[in-house]
Amino acid sequence: MKNIGKDKNLISIYIVYSVVFFSLLCLGMWQLNKHYTKSYKKNLIAIKLKEEPKDLNNLNLEGLEIVKIKGKFLETKSIFFEPRTYKGKIGYHKLTPIKVDEKYFLVNRGFTIEKKINETSINNIDVINGIIINFPKPKFFELKNDIKKNQWHTVKIEDISQYLNLKLEPFLIYEINNSDKNIINVR
Repeated sequence: MKNIGKDKNLISIYIVYSVVFFSLLCLGMWQLNKHYTKSYKKNLIAIKLKEEPKDLNNLNLEGLEIVKIKGKFLETKSIFFEPRTYKGKIGYHKLTPIKVDEKYFLVNRGFTIEKKINETSINNIDVINGIIINFPKPKFFELKNDIKKNQWHTVKIEDISQYLNLKLEPFLIYEINNSDKNIINVR
């Protein structure tokens, strides 16, 4: 009679340890996959940065490409994504639409500590190099944007297009050669 109680106790302990072991194994595999994906993207960016930038008009986008763009930044329509960190500092990613021919693209100008619009670049035609990708899909746990308060947490093309009152192309460009001293390029 006492052995039956001991057997049930051993079985429950075995089940608990098995579930914990399997859960830890899954988490470890997830971390390894995440590391592999991040390393792959870093290597791909390093390879692409050595290539000559492609013209935006003749682009067949598969993954990411380095492009050269000539257009007019709509500096007054800049939005700031918060909170972002860079080397321990809290700040924003500055995203500004650029008009190329009759199309509008969103450009991540980089990391900045303060929400500041560059008055000197209003109405200028600029030439930039950048990494162009398809608009990322929002992650499950990301915060929602508050369009009325102009608070941005998630790069969601529908929200941004609505707020800016522009039809944005479904691409995001990370600027490489930003000349503004107050902005740090992000990749």
